[in-house]
Amino acid sequence: MKKFLIGCATASHQNEGFNVHNNWFDWEKKNKIPTSGICCNSWIEYEKDILCLKELGCNSYRFSLEWSRIMPRLNKINYDALKRYEMMVDCCLKHGIEPVITLHHFTRPLWVDELFGGLHNEMINEYFLKYVGLVLGLIGKKVKYWITFNEPMLEVVHGYLRGTRPPGRKGDFEGMYWAIVNILELHSLTYDLIKNVNANAMVSIAKNLVYFEKRYYYDMIKSSLEDKIIEHYNWCILDAFHTGEINFGIDILGIGKNWVMKNNNWRNKLDFIGVNHYNVGYVDISYLSADKINVLLGEKNNLVKNILGWDIYPDSIIRVLNMVRERYPYLKIMITESGSTDPTQEYFMDHHLKNILNYQLNTNVLLGVMWWTLIDNFEWEDGYYPKFGLYSRHEKIDENHGITIERKMKKSGKYFMTKVRHFWSAWNEHYGNK
Repeated sequence: MKKFLIGCATASHQNEGFNVHNNWFDWEKKNKIPTSGICCNSWIEYEKDILCLKELGCNSYRFSLEWSRIMPRLNKINYDALKRYEMMVDCCLKHGIEPVITLHHFTRPLWVDELFGGLHNEMINEYFLKYVGLVLGLIGKKVKYWITFNEPMLEVVHGYLRGTRPPGRKGDFEGMYWAIVNILELHSLTYDLIKNVNANAMVSIAKNLVYFEKRYYYDMIKSSLEDKIIEHYNWCILDAFHTGEINFGIDILGIGKNWVMKNNNWRNKLDFIGVNHYNVGYVDISYLSADKINVLLGEKNNLVKNILGWDIYPDSIIRVLNMVRERYPYLKIMITESGSTDPTQEYFMDHHLKNILNYQLNTNVLLGVMWWTLIDNFEWEDGYYPKFGLYSRHEKIDENHGITIERKMKKSGKYFMTKVRHFWSAWNEHYGNK
């Protein structure tokens, strides 16, 4: 029978707890934003997470490794941390859970950013590839599915244009360009390293794709800007792995600048397309405002909104998948993240999750779907306020083990279980004993 992955996605800094050696922990302290603390205590209680996945009926788990745990200081390797990640992978396999490993989910060792500034500096490459090599030496042959970078465009937009995440630069288009180039290079080199260890491995990135509703049809300048922004945000990174070329920048009517680079080593370095999708978006352009261009994730309309104000468009996931298939018809797709917050999770499942599962039965182009997320966790600058989990988290004092996190299945978790059962029933009816 064909294998399809249904699981949940998490990230190290959002779940493990006490990641005190990375750039985000430092960012929390310096910017007086919510602090992460114990999170879900998954560094210690990882087997509880895996048992939760089994309870839900999942057969896969996407989680990230924390570079700063493995290389907490320059030229310092924490072999105990490496071993624990190997134990996590082994625990997944023991329980029939396919691990999907992410190597870079927004965080880096603090010393990397202090020495090199951020992803724009190619001097990072040597150390990232060393980290990858250490990981592959232990689990390279045990893991089939790899994600090199999570949502790289979102990271560089926040880090280099808006200045709201590390490295905290604002309006630095050129820095953003070099960060994208470096991500393309690091992904391609990492792809080769993984394939040298495990030729059967499947490697991609997790690219956040927004379904944009166009606003500007009657203003030529705004319409051209809108098209450029949508094209860059969704497709320039993925296209570079197809063409071996990046063409980045805003040049309208001869005003502005484009940066262009070709590198044939980038071509054909995706084995599938990893898609993160949550919502619909709108490009907002003003001739008067100081912030002339912005991307909005919610408007005054009749669409259902999650707790963060994001518009939930019932069919947006299908539209995104069709765009991906039209652009890259030769590649399979994995939904590497999709989900919503309380109290809109069940509504989201009724539309997005149902559409994803039906889409697979009709097309057979999907490798799997990873729900964001397993447990209510630390959501970056929003702290613990938005709750995306299928399980709630409750801090508990244990006399023998100190603080632990109790996981309680939520109503949305039970609803998710029902959806998964219905899918497997339809799957078995569709495929029979094939």
